Amino acid sequence: MAATLEQARALLRQHYGHPDFRQAQLPVVRAVLAGRDTLAVLPTGGGKSVCFQIPAVALGGLTVVVSPLIALMQDQVGAARARGIPAACLTSGLTQASQSAIWAELEAGRLRLLYASPERLRSLAGELQGRGLRPALLAVDEAHCIAEWGHDFRPGFRTLGAARYRLGRPPVVALTGSATPEVRQDIIRTLRFRAPFEEHVGSFDRANLWFGVVAVGSERDRIRALLRLLAGDDRMVIVYAPTRSVTESVAHLLAQAGHRAAPYHAGLTRERRAATLAAFLDDRLDVIVATCAFGMGIDKPRIRLVVHWTMPPTPEAYYQEAGRAGRDGGFARCVLLYRPGDAALHRRQLGVTFPARALLERIWRDGSPPPGTPANVLASADRLRLELQPERGEVDWRRVDQRRRRAADRIAAVEAYARGRGCRRRALIGYFGQALDGCAGCDQCRRHRVTLALAGEAAERLRRLEAAIGRERGAWGTALLEPDVLVDLARSPPADAAALADVPGVGAAVAARWGGAILRALGTHPRSRLGSSVDPILRTTPNRCPQAGPTLEPGGRRAVLLAWRAAAARAAGVPDYVVLGNASLDALSRLTTPPGEPPQAALVAVEGLGPRALAKHGAALLAIVAAHPPDHYLGATDRAGPAAATRAGHGPTG
Repeated sequence: MAATLEQARALLRQHYGHPDFRQAQLPVVRAVLAGRDTLAVLPTGGGKSVCFQIPAVALGGLTVVVSPLIALMQDQVGAARARGIPAACLTSGLTQASQSAIWAELEAGRLRLLYASPERLRSLAGELQGRGLRPALLAVDEAHCIAEWGHDFRPGFRTLGAARYRLGRPPVVALTGSATPEVRQDIIRTLRFRAPFEEHVGSFDRANLWFGVVAVGSERDRIRALLRLLAGDDRMVIVYAPTRSVTESVAHLLAQAGHRAAPYHAGLTRERRAATLAAFLDDRLDVIVATCAFGMGIDKPRIRLVVHWTMPPTPEAYYQEAGRAGRDGGFARCVLLYRPGDAALHRRQLGVTFPARALLERIWRDGSPPPGTPANVLASADRLRLELQPERGEVDWRRVDQRRRRAADRIAAVEAYARGRGCRRRALIGYFGQALDGCAGCDQCRRHRVTLALAGEAAERLRRLEAAIGRERGAWGTALLEPDVLVDLARSPPADAAALADVPGVGAAVAARWGGAILRALGTHPRSRLGSSVDPILRTTPNRCPQAGPTLEPGGRRAVLLAWRAAAARAAGVPDYVVLGNASLDALSRLTTPPGEPPQAALVAVEGLGPRALAKHGAALLAIVAAHPPDHYLGATDRAGPAAATRAGHGPTG
């Protein structure tokens, strides 16, 4: 056993570059390597894929992975191959030639991971059996779908136990990011775990996530709230919406507002979904407006904000989706936009998933539905007929009634979370059966612990900052600036308001309104720097200040940029640096475009020039850059006159 675990560690270093497994991963990997059935509940970002991918390579042979979504399979197969792990997926969209190639790889023993949907697994098990291929391991990813989707939406999840038997009863590892004790027992029963099995549940309390709810009174208020959440923040964002049409509408509104936003849902073509996902993963999109399935298994660690357009139907769904923020361990926010009455949509859906008994009995008895019966209600009637088999006699409604009650209870739990006045984190973590010692951050407790240690002058600056703006609130009720931003400011105070606006996490809007208070707290505001001991000439003659480094000669492209910025600022009624920070302006002044590269690419690379600024001012800036050659840096000694310039290798410019 020790050698096998040591081998797994070596494979982890080889394929993932990590020296050892995480604390929560180690017992899971150890159990899988020992051949025991295992349930692992690890919060999003906990590294669930490692728990079956590394054992798959260590054990040898084939591991069959059940995954709920084609997009998720394709992403994980691509990621596994990129790490040197032979993987493939069998889906209905593959050509016959592609499927034949995969089967050839399987029969040659070259594949370690084979992904399939639960519906495909039933036939796959027979095909593997017929070819004499017996998997060494069965992995069920996103196993909470067994309870959430298996009964009423994806019956294939309920047949996984039987499919496992046809595969030759290999050991099984089930993995999920969220599951109540009740759901965990459902997973164990469905997959037919054999004793002794192991159950490993990590902590649901991810301290880097901040939870909040923004109450809205109308749909117009909802979009305004979303725009406020996105204002001044160029970081990666996922917005979850309930329907395809809403994702389209919200993405369109955000794009009109200057955001690099796009919709993502199952109704789009496969090519468009792939292009949208690739753009998001490559940082060419900042905001994805998606239906609930987006993000499962997607490796995008730097998402800083997850917004739910409206309340989801279950706490499990909310925690799974919100948990896609901050997978890199950095501070991130999870915000729910809540309007009284949002739960009504989900309660109406209960009437579709579980139609009234009288209606079902009439459809089953008459063989035809009443006029005007919706198609989705008819689909539910067919599904429940297969389950309850009314043709055999009196129907036992108890299981269906129990599922409906549980679904109603989940809706009520999310509604209570949104309307509650207590700690959001305690309510959410408590739902999953875990206690919470203290809140690491929510809108009700209004705090987020800063754990980064500072000393000396930096610690004093942080204390002054917290005293100056610690009570100020941002757009959604939390602190004006994130804790890590406060620490960065205390460590490296910006010299002026323009430099403050360029600090990631601050932005022009905050600098315009709070710049004076922040700079005074940091000791870099002109009034705080210029004391009685300062040379009085320096107070009135800024040009005599010592040069900290080279400066740009005023004129040429920089002069044009300055004039454009001033005009744009006057038109908007804001300070100049709100339109364009000094650092960005200087970078644009000397920007050159490499041969063969489009000027847009060079513009995107300018530090401090965010997507919204590009969307709003990109065309004007491109025109200036194209029309005026780049300026050159001139050192302070070069300003002595034409002779000095000539000595430095430049002829007189006059």
